[in-house]
Amino acid sequence: MRKLERDEADLYFELLEPAQAKVLLELRDRMVRLAKAEPELIISYQLPTIRVKGKNFLAFAAWKNFYSIYLLSGSLGKVVEGSLTQGDLEKSALRFAWDEKVTDKTLKLLISAKTKELLERSR
Repeated sequence: MRKLERDEADLYFELLEPAQAKVLLELRDRMVRLAKAEPELIISYQLPTIRVKGKNFLAFAAWKNFYSIYLLSGSLGKVVEGSLTQGDLEKSALRFAWDEKVTDKTLKLLISAKTKELLERSR
């Protein structure tokens, strides 16, 4: 895949296998709704990224054997690891098998922790 520009998030999904694109587009829609994020994605570090109040919030990506949600924080994984009930957390990336749907409970946990982290950083 060629390097995508910041405004080419839609192209990211077009370049995926249709089944993978469907999973990630559904994930995107749920993340945007639950986080009250801006509807337009950007590409940041070659990852589709949702933004909240102009700040990069959470990113996600497709891989051959799994898909991931990126917390975009070196310390946030440690904050949520004890509360996670699904996925495989490695540092700041949470991996899921293609046949595993991320629950709203998991998304709400990530969104809540990220929101709190951004509020603390802005003080």
